[in-house]
Amino acid sequence: MTEDSMTDTDIDTTDPAYHSARAALYAATAGAFVYPDEEALTELRSQDAVEGIERAADRLGLGTEARRFTEALAEADLSDLQSAYTDLFGLPTDDGTYPVVPYEGNYTAGEEVDKQQRRIAAVVGLLETVGLEPSESFGERQDHVATELELLQVAAGQRAVVTDRADDPSDNEVAGEIQGIEAAALSNHLAPFVPAMAHDLRATTDCEVYLAAANLAEALVEFDDAVHPDPPTSPDELSPPGVTAR
Repeated sequence: MTEDSMTDTDIDTTDPAYHSARAALYAATAGAFVYPDEEALTELRSQDAVEGIERAADRLGLGTEARRFTEALAEADLSDLQSAYTDLFGLPTDDGTYPVVPYEGNYTAGEEVDKQQRRIAAVVGLLETVGLEPSESFGERQDHVATELELLQVAAGQRAVVTDRADDPSDNEVAGEIQGIEAAALSNHLAPFVPAMAHDLRATTDCEVYLAAANLAEALVEFDDAVHPDPPTSPDELSPPGVTAR
């Protein structure tokens, strides 16, 4: 996202609709990076979903990226999409590596397993602060790109709710706590991860759905990271919304 487009974007962090728009785009991109099935694909390209994605993207100045994504979804064949997902994320190459790795730890911690485990633990801690527990049917590591995007979806949705009722001073405090969680997730996890993964996808695949999803996710994360303040410096400052850190 360019500085000019960001200047033209309606950024009002006191408006619940702004956070609802963020949540909608995080939901859409998270949904794009799980194994596609007929139900998920039908839901993503339903008229309500497409209109919601495009409306949210227009609010954040990401309309071009979102329309490329929704147009790619409209033209996608399920079996081709499943094959592309497996080729990208599901099967190792002859040398035992994967064409594109969907796990943050591999980008932010390299190949050192202990460092990867610490990154995963940090993500789990953030998931717990927003009350998000990965589905038992989701058999991936918890630093999977879809999980981290869903983390921001849930946090943005919570922020929309508390911003909508912010007449109570305690709700303003809760909104600030959620903002700190978002800032930590963005600065420490998604910002150094999602653009790098998007780069790898662009270098690896010609599947338009995954190219468009990567571009939208990258633009969303870079935009959101830029408008958030610096994250809290101490993990103790990150506590579940509405709970004072001890």
